[in-house]
Amino acid sequence: MVTRLEVALDAQELAGDQRALLDLIDKLQFAQLDNVKLPQIVVVGDQSAGKSSVLEAITGTPFPRDAGACTRFATEIRLRRAPQASITVSVIPDKNRPFPEQERLRQFGGMVNTNMPFEQLMRSAVDMIAPKNIPGRFAARDILVVEKRGPDMPLLTLVDLPGLVRNANNDQSLEDIRTIEALSDRYMKSSRTIILAVVGGNSDYVQAPILTKARHFDPNGSRTIGVLTKPDLTESIGLEDKFIDLVMNKDKRNDFRLGWYVLLNPGPREAGQPWPTPEERRRVEDAFFNSGKWAQVPRNICGTRALMQKLSIQLQLHIGKHVHVLRKQIQKALDDTTNELQSLGTGKDTPEEMRIELVELFSASKELVIPAVYGFYKNPPKKNFFRVTADPRGTPAQNLRARASEENDRFSQRIRAQGRKLNFAMPQPSGDPDAPVPVNHAKREFVTSEVEMLLRQIRGTEFPMDAKPRAVYMLFQSYSENWPKLAQEHKDNLGVVCNEFLGELIDYAWPKRMREPLRRHFLDPQMKALMAKAQHELDLLMQDQNLEVQPYDPEYEERLRAWHITSTQNGARYTEAEEVLEKMLIYYELAAKTFIRNTIVQVVERHLLQGMYGIFNSVEVLGLSNEIVEAIAAENKETRDRRQTLKVQKKAIEEAKDICASLAMRKELRAYAEDAPEDGESTSDDEAPKPVRRSTSKRSRRSRQPSSGEFTPQPQPSRGYDDSTRYSQPQTQAPPPPPSTHAPSTYGPIRPEVTVETDHVPDTGYTTRPPQAAPPPPPRPGKVRDEEGRAYSPTSTTRTPRGAPEQYYTNGGGYPSNNPFGNDAAEFEASRRRKPVRG
Repeated sequence: MVTRLEVALDAQELAGDQRALLDLIDKLQFAQLDNVKLPQIVVVGDQSAGKSSVLEAITGTPFPRDAGACTRFATEIRLRRAPQASITVSVIPDKNRPFPEQERLRQFGGMVNTNMPFEQLMRSAVDMIAPKNIPGRFAARDILVVEKRGPDMPLLTLVDLPGLVRNANNDQSLEDIRTIEALSDRYMKSSRTIILAVVGGNSDYVQAPILTKARHFDPNGSRTIGVLTKPDLTESIGLEDKFIDLVMNKDKRNDFRLGWYVLLNPGPREAGQPWPTPEERRRVEDAFFNSGKWAQVPRNICGTRALMQKLSIQLQLHIGKHVHVLRKQIQKALDDTTNELQSLGTGKDTPEEMRIELVELFSASKELVIPAVYGFYKNPPKKNFFRVTADPRGTPAQNLRARASEENDRFSQRIRAQGRKLNFAMPQPSGDPDAPVPVNHAKREFVTSEVEMLLRQIRGTEFPMDAKPRAVYMLFQSYSENWPKLAQEHKDNLGVVCNEFLGELIDYAWPKRMREPLRRHFLDPQMKALMAKAQHELDLLMQDQNLEVQPYDPEYEERLRAWHITSTQNGARYTEAEEVLEKMLIYYELAAKTFIRNTIVQVVERHLLQGMYGIFNSVEVLGLSNEIVEAIAAENKETRDRRQTLKVQKKAIEEAKDICASLAMRKELRAYAEDAPEDGESTSDDEAPKPVRRSTSKRSRRSRQPSSGEFTPQPQPSRGYDDSTRYSQPQTQAPPPPPSTHAPSTYGPIRPEVTVETDHVPDTGYTTRPPQAAPPPPPRPGKVRDEEGRAYSPTSTTRTPRGAPEQYYTNGGGYPSNNPFGNDAAEFEASRRRKPVRG
């Protein structure tokens, strides 16, 4: 089945973007984003499987052969087209390294020339990243990049992983083996990784660790390509037939839907003997695969060229399917990186620069304090500090005025409910106006036990029956003894509210590195000063409660007269002690109102809330010493390194975003992505988009049985569509494609040869219209038919050839523009060569 994207690549419609597909992955690899899984091909195999020979065959460049030279970390092989041949070596440092080490590794590398041989450059890179005799050298997450350019290079990127080792040796300990296993597992378990499993023909593959891992991480074999090396050694161990069945996908346990490929390793070379050229290697491969039992293996899975063509187009298809998902993940990564950079702030070097930065931050903070203190909660431009929806957890700390009002209401209620030393609950009246007033026994008992005793104990030089004016004040001071404690708690609660507001504000508006020193050197002293002023004001209010000042309130006299009248009804009388108690109770209720208001206004408003308004006064910055300015605004080495790392990462993400946006707008990738799997689903090429079921004759189906090494995609379930305006016309059956031949001499984007095995349906001569992947085309002019019954558009001079399907004229006389390339490559090319019949 030839997919839309595959044909577009082969037809050079995306020729200019093939490099962009791989450049996108290069940028993301450089950025090292944890939350973005990269579509990539990883080369994994046993240490003695000939993995290095595979890389040498693909790149045409020999790699160092000594043990452990290039098997301690991931190596990325990039092949790109360029007019001039060149090889460069560089390092992508682990983002968790200190920034100076990252810079040291980034500066390493260069171009291979006569003064710097490739082997020497590779050894230097290995020694720099993971020197020998250093524990944990196999755990390095740095990536060695080898980029080769040339006019005949395919567009391809591979990630070579350290070879799997079964037993510990002098160079690799048991811990190193576990680390290599973990590194391989981290790459292979990603659903976006195509596994290039390399197996050597020098031993039985049944117990090969790589095949066990491939079956574990890819149980369906949908994203694994098998590569057999050293096929010339299979005869010597008596397993030649078994390996031939393996590469022809007859071993159901290791049946890979992306196929198997066979590479012949070059023979041993003497010292100084040059590396064989691609032409020499091709001749040796042709001679081997055209003789003996290996001649029965299809030629399209034999040799370096076939593997390179498969990997190149497979990788591009694989990346193309994930462009739209990657675009969303790249945007999220860019947002996260930008937010973290903003939280770190901009680095300043001198105290003057730091002071200016503090002035700017103070000004921005005051813009948030003003609406919070005055309670209108309007966000300044480009700010989202205040919520615009209700918080189910309660009033948010940002709404300072609302939080203060809640505490003020609670304080008022507590004074009225808990401020009294005793609570004289009045009995319920009977409702009969002639009935006597009910007696409050608790009040009568207090008069007897407390008030009368107090009056006796404070007698002075006054005459008998004279009033004792201080008795009311003394009772009031005892009765309101709970007020100081309640007021103190209210002041402390408002201090907590203010501190929580400041915490939210600096977390939002201030760089992360400044938050803790800002609190320690500035905010905490400021809040302590405000709390001290509020405490002093509260102390003055408490002292005022001891002043003996009569109430200048008409309500006092009115309520006292009303009590006198009520107490003397029906000839009743009241005692001096009862009158003194009633005067105190009336005075208490009036004084409580004044105390509540004074506490809220003079303590909370004057010193705490209004103090918050002035706490971020920019003038305060000018009075700070250089030591405090540096203590707040200066950054440590870790912060500087982190900022530099994020800047480099952000630049790579922005470049990747631009590339991804450009690719996502291509119509071929747009249509292709609609059926692409979502993140976490299988990402094999033969699953998205799935082939369309086509009707063919029995003879045609028999002639198109899939050859060995090819995979058979499953038909895609039909989706609903409106067929009321489209009718299928009899379609001329294209001749079967010619036998596969060798590819041209230059490496280009070659379409893999894939066949489709269709289910049996009646041979009616009609085709079922496939589901539309792209949006419907714009309205076309009405169509009419000529005297021979052929359809054509009145606005075009091009008419439909006799016997062609009606969809032929949908793009002005050529292959249908909305066709998902359900026909094979030969049918597509044949349809392009048809000449329309002129009317």
